[in-house]
Amino acid sequence: MLLKDFNIPSINEEKLYRAYKIATEKKGQCLLLDSVKGELRSDNIVSNGVNNILRYEFPGSSINFLNIEIAIHSILMYNSQFNIDSTAYGNNMFSIIVPTAATTSTIDITLPDRYYSYADINQMIQTALVSAGAYLIDSNGNNVYYVQITENATYYAAQVDLAKVPTALPSGYARPSSGLFSSGGSGLPLTAYTPQLVINNAELGKIIGFSSGTYLNAQTTTAQSLLSNITPQAKPVSAYMLRSSLSITIFSPVGRIDNIYNPGYPHLRSHCLQTQ
Repeated sequence: MLLKDFNIPSINEEKLYRAYKIATEKKGQCLLLDSVKGELRSDNIVSNGVNNILRYEFPGSSINFLNIEIAIHSILMYNSQFNIDSTAYGNNMFSIIVPTAATTSTIDITLPDRYYSYADINQMIQTALVSAGAYLIDSNGNNVYYVQITENATYYAAQVDLAKVPTALPSGYARPSSGLFSSGGSGLPLTAYTPQLVINNAELGKIIGFSSGTYLNAQTTTAQSLLSNITPQAKPVSAYMLRSSLSITIFSPVGRIDNIYNPGYPHLRSHCLQTQ
């Protein structure tokens, strides 16, 4: 949160106090902290264990903010709000069932804590499949995977595509050097089944919009494209609430809410609120 007098390019304590006096004498003018001198930094964080309060100490002991206004000039935040967090949400695990030989093999996938798009989750799936040797290599040297997750913006959903795993090596294809589909592994399936997606974590299911379960419930030899069956919540935190001890508003039942904003916006434009 930055406060700055509109007409003061840089500020010190004397200028800040002078700007305060001007603001109190001219109702409707906003008093703001300078982006250089008065920016809220890590030193302003209150040690309360949850890292969500910043405090700025104004110079002097007799400052009165009665009937003046406070403005939010801009908010600049690093995108440090993870949507996959093993501690906060416990939503970092799911599984893929891969057909192999006359049976199946379950590949468990654990996502490290961070922010993930669907493309990122798909990349983690591919990494796990490579590690397990559950892929093939086409004639151009590209890895071929038989399961993927993508974003389907038209339906506001995640889309999971499941393709049939061949029973024999296609022309021009090669096996991985190790793992399930390698020559020394369990091999390709005897029946061309598709892989299956296992959502055994309801919180992870919320991210991609699939309720807990196995997709599909039974093995199938038909390629599938599945859409989310619940509304995805790719961002567990949909909005930030900004409050100030200086402000009060009659438009909120809980009071002191200066603004609620979407974390997708890089900054919040200035507006003024009445202080009490």
